[in-house]
Amino acid sequence: MEIQKVVFKNKELDLRLAGNLHLPAEFDLNNDYPAIVVTGPMLSLKEQAQSVYAQKLTEAGYVTLTFDGAYFGESQGFPRQQELPDVKQSDIEGAIDFLESLPYVDSNRIGGLGMCGSGSYMSVAGVKEPRLKAITAVVPAISDISTSPMTNFFMPEEEVKAAKEAFENGTGELIHLNFQPRAFEEGAQYYYSSRGNRPGWSNQVVAWSQLELLTYNVKNIMEDMTKPYLVVTAENAWSQPASREIFDAAKSAVKEWVVVPEASHFDMYDLFPFVDVAFDAILPFFEKNL
Repeated sequence: MEIQKVVFKNKELDLRLAGNLHLPAEFDLNNDYPAIVVTGPMLSLKEQAQSVYAQKLTEAGYVTLTFDGAYFGESQGFPRQQELPDVKQSDIEGAIDFLESLPYVDSNRIGGLGMCGSGSYMSVAGVKEPRLKAITAVVPAISDISTSPMTNFFMPEEEVKAAKEAFENGTGELIHLNFQPRAFEEGAQYYYSSRGNRPGWSNQVVAWSQLELLTYNVKNIMEDMTKPYLVVTAENAWSQPASREIFDAAKSAVKEWVVVPEASHFDMYDLFPFVDVAFDAILPFFEKNL
């Protein structure tokens, strides 16, 4: 496998995004390859959980692309650390633009795989982006955030709106939310250990991100989902209720619900045998539908 550092654009925002392009072993420029955009958890970097899935897909013969979203990691955008669903959507569109520009990628065989927060973002991309032909969501965590435990991270709405206005007027400082406190033991075992801690990662998100997140109802959007759709969740995942909501909402004629026994939400990021069990479903799904 060859990993190339690449740069492409979020055209909507006119921002350059940093990516890792994974090419299969014995790559041949004369071949046309299926390709998969692989995105990770909220606030994540391309070298974290999504890289595990991208590399396993590439070992199976797919060209895969991971990247830092706008405002994160090596990609452009200011203020840093904004987690905005509409921006995540346009990032995915930029990734597809890039893959389509590669002469060895079969533009009729581009899929998407997203994890955790971007399991939901990628699910929405399956509704809105016609160039994506099949979608896999691994422990998708967002359905209706306004009714989810994620609101425990949020500040009072009026306080956030006032802070945003003050910053934009030049009279206030950025205010951040802590999206991955060390007290959240299961998450800490990933993000604050060698499993997931990577240079440039931060658990902080600009507070006004919550204003857009609170109005982002994935379940409603998924009522228009008709493409082949696979959801892989975990038996003990805290995200499973949200995953089930968006899966049930999808109208896809081809859709699969897979539960990995004994696993928790964060086990699915990188731990074996759980990731291998997930791929027992992921590989046949993409083979049939891409």
